[in-house]
Amino acid sequence: MTRGDGADAPYWEGLATGRLMLPRCDGCDRWMWPAGRRCGLCGTIGSHWVERSMAATVFSWTRTWHRFGMTESLELPFTSVVAAVDNCGVRLLGLLEDPDRIDPRIGEALVGRPSHTLVGADQIPTIRWSRIS
Repeated sequence: MTRGDGADAPYWEGLATGRLMLPRCDGCDRWMWPAGRRCGLCGTIGSHWVERSMAATVFSWTRTWHRFGMTESLELPFTSVVAAVDNCGVRLLGLLEDPDRIDPRIGEALVGRPSHTLVGADQIPTIRWSRIS
C-alpha cells in the first residue's frame, strides 16, 4: 500500500517493500524530514531518496493504557517511541515491541523492522522498534 503521491510517497512505498527511504536535498544534501518539495535550509527545490538502515535510539516514548480511535488493532498497553535514526537527525514514530513493558531509556539503541498496522480498514506500513540486546 502506498500513501498517495505527496512529497512523502517514497517513504511509504519504501516501508511497504521493507526499506527505510529518506529524502536528502539536491542542493545542500541535508536530510529533509518531514519530506517536502523545497529544502528549509537552502531553498533548493528537489530531493533524492536514500535507503537507510533502521538503526536508531530512543528520543522520546509514551505508554498508552486506554483505547482511543483507530487503535482497536493494538493490544493494550502499547508503547510508542520517537526514534532518532542514526547519523541523520531524522526522528520517526513507531511502536516498541515491548512484551515485558520495561520502560525504554532515552538514548537506548533500537533496531527497526518493517511491519503493518491495521488502522480502521487499512493496513498502514509502519516500523516496529526493538531494543538491541
